[in-house]
Amino acid sequence: METSDLELHHLLQFVQDKPEGERLKALGDVRVTMFSDDDYQTPVGVTTNGKEWLIADITMGTDRLFYGNGKWFEVGAGFLETLEEELTALFSQPQTITLPPWPKGPPNSKGHDSHDEDWFNHQAAKPDGYLLFDKKDIVTEKFKGGGLEICDVLGPENQLICIKKAPASTAPLNHLFAQGVVAVETLRSDLDVRTKFLEQVAAHTPDHRMLHDFGTLRVVFGILLKDGQDIRVDSLFAFAQVSLLQAVRRLRAMNAEVEVVAIHR
Repeated sequence: METSDLELHHLLQFVQDKPEGERLKALGDVRVTMFSDDDYQTPVGVTTNGKEWLIADITMGTDRLFYGNGKWFEVGAGFLETLEEELTALFSQPQTITLPPWPKGPPNSKGHDSHDEDWFNHQAAKPDGYLLFDKKDIVTEKFKGGGLEICDVLGPENQLICIKKAPASTAPLNHLFAQGVVAVETLRSDLDVRTKFLEQVAAHTPDHRMLHDFGTLRVVFGILLKDGQDIRVDSLFAFAQVSLLQAVRRLRAMNAEVEVVAIHR
């Protein structure tokens, strides 16, 4: 099955004939792969199973439980309060970049929205000082095969801009946040990757700030939620909130600032 926006009913059709008590297990046998192109030639991240796309948020007495990434989690009231405070502060801080609108486009030959992530990344990279790095993977002895994608767009002030459309699920956001963490972690620790990335930057812009000020990094998560809504704590699924906070803490520990930018329609 092919779809541009994976929703619950797509998953349920694979298990609707299963008896109660066996549906979740059967959903674990369903494989989901995201692609960055309509020809399904360029996978984005690893293949996941159907259970990893389910989310649930349940309150039972004084307990708050939620299901995400195929597991149940219990969240204490103290953590929820800290979570909301830190994310509210993150969303309200001044932004260093502005991303263009992401309107829907006419259907392509396959009936999919022609304004896909590839289209948007090209729009985001149009202003002076912005460099397109989408699909320009860095291949080293360690990162063979598809290589490592550092970011979708590089901003003029060392912003590693990572873009994702997340209309109905938390899984794309989990991938987005992990991409930012892995990119900074690798740039900080792998000399081979850092050298090749800087060579790519120099080939585009010989006087780019990153070439003489690599210590200053800022990861920008550009997110298009359903209908282009604003990003607030209550507009993200619970598991996405936790994933984002974990990513922010890890990135700041590596001396990288974090910014979240809502992309509108």
